[in-house]
Amino acid sequence: MHNNPTNICIVSHCLKYLVAVCGDMAKGILLAIVCPMLEDELVYGFTNDPEEKKIYLLENQYSGSFYKKLKNKGIDFEYVPQVAFEGGRIDIDRGKYNIVILMNSLGLHSEPAELREFVDSQIARYSELVDSIGLYYGLCGNYGWDVTKIAEEKGYKPVSVFRDTTGRVCDDCIGVSVNGGENYLNLQKKYTGMLFVTPAVAINWDDFMGAGDFAKQMSNFDEETLEAFGIHDQDSYLRWMFEMCHYEYTVKITTGLVDDALFEPMFQRIAEKMALKPLVIEDGWVSLEPAKRIYESSKRPLCI
Repeated sequence: MHNNPTNICIVSHCLKYLVAVCGDMAKGILLAIVCPMLEDELVYGFTNDPEEKKIYLLENQYSGSFYKKLKNKGIDFEYVPQVAFEGGRIDIDRGKYNIVILMNSLGLHSEPAELREFVDSQIARYSELVDSIGLYYGLCGNYGWDVTKIAEEKGYKPVSVFRDTTGRVCDDCIGVSVNGGENYLNLQKKYTGMLFVTPAVAINWDDFMGAGDFAKQMSNFDEETLEAFGIHDQDSYLRWMFEMCHYEYTVKITTGLVDDALFEPMFQRIAEKMALKPLVIEDGWVSLEPAKRIYESSKRPLCI
């Protein structure tokens, strides 16, 4: 890079930004509690942070996919038993910057009240073990659920969540990808009655749909009724539901967090299986701002 005035200004601006975000080197433990639908936003956060960090992935029945992702990306991490971390048996140097990742079941989103209760209990449980928590979840049907305020009121360690530019908590994983709030509402008006598909939705399609309301509704039908409607599996039931609700299109939302060479064929398969016409979202909708803000906000309490 040549030392021309423009480049010097850019470097100066970046340094001021980093100081504003962190003030100094981070020290301590940042715990990320993560839904599989939003794990790419976490990877985006820490891979775009130049500060040296130690990453720990807690081993449980839901961590396998994230383990493979970190391996495939060549990201150094330590894979440690969740129970060992909970018992304080992992030697973590709190004089350095550490990120501990706890993966949860994708199926939690099927019951909003149970999801909220479960995550609230995790925050209470882990607050004593860490210095800050990043909750990689949307509201998931829990209107008014602001864990940041709840943590403050109960004296827990600081908790950060996905927020739009107005400070409102993002509704769900689609809202996170388009900067939530008003933008999400406008998206729904622009693409009314359409199926939104992000890379995370495509990758987790079977588990995501299988754990949702669709699966419960299907279980309410007897075999005769299912046969009369030509329903013989989850995909055929979903296809029937979309047809009954007059869905004609599915909208591809490219977040930029997953290689499109992987995303595109998955999206096309979903469109074909659901008998929906594929559309690509127009430019200007997608935003990484909520992903940037949650990482910066959850890291800030560790900065001196």
